[in-house]
Amino acid sequence: MQSLKGRTCIFAGGCGGDGVDAVKSLCQGGMNVAIMTHQPIRARRLQEEISKCNYPGECIVVQDGNTQLPPISDEEVFRQVAERFGGIDVVVCNTGDNGGEDSIDTVDISQLMAEIEHLMGGNYHMLKCALPYLRRSAAPRVILMTSVEGARGGNRGSFVNAVARGAVLALAKNCAARLATENINVNCIQKGLIQRLETPLDSDSRERMSSAKGCIPRGRIGTPQDLAGAVCFLASEEAAYLTGAVLDLSGGMSLI
Repeated sequence: MQSLKGRTCIFAGGCGGDGVDAVKSLCQGGMNVAIMTHQPIRARRLQEEISKCNYPGECIVVQDGNTQLPPISDEEVFRQVAERFGGIDVVVCNTGDNGGEDSIDTVDISQLMAEIEHLMGGNYHMLKCALPYLRRSAAPRVILMTSVEGARGGNRGSFVNAVARGAVLALAKNCAARLATENINVNCIQKGLIQRLETPLDSDSRERMSSAKGCIPRGRIGTPQDLAGAVCFLASEEAAYLTGAVLDLSGGMSLI
């Protein structure tokens, strides 16, 4: 049984894509979740859905500081969440995109640096904003997201996204080592192909996804429920001795 009850999580990238089920599962387990987003309408729909389920954990929506009117700092957003729930114990950074079709020959350096700033920079900023509260938590957890190609290299997907995801992994490893003496656990989920809760795929996308199954030893694409299980485990009190780990959620893609 995973112990989540009575603790608070700030979750970026939780109202769409593959993160929705993770937010629901954390609330179902009794964790309070603040969805940090620049898509407040979508996030509030999820908040309302969770509220109707009467889970023991509460879900609220907070906007990125820069998207609020008037703008406020993200540090102030974190302070408000901590004030409401009495602290912050878990940070989940699930932001980002899959990148576009590109190659070493076609990518401009500005595109590469922008993707690194978006992914690695955004993860670092969230971790830094949370640090004062994590240092006061009895079970602090940071969960970042990389990909198979970001962790191991490869040429199946976007070049800029893979390099930026590799930077996220380096961030997780370094922060885990530096924060271990403070009992703050930093771990990374290495994602393979995970279904996203987006608009229906066109025929070309469905064909690419279908052919991609041949690269997955388990023979299927991962589900949002698969990601939810991994997030809940790393967020739980039972993961107390796990830091600097890369949890492979790829159905074996990393093995071939």
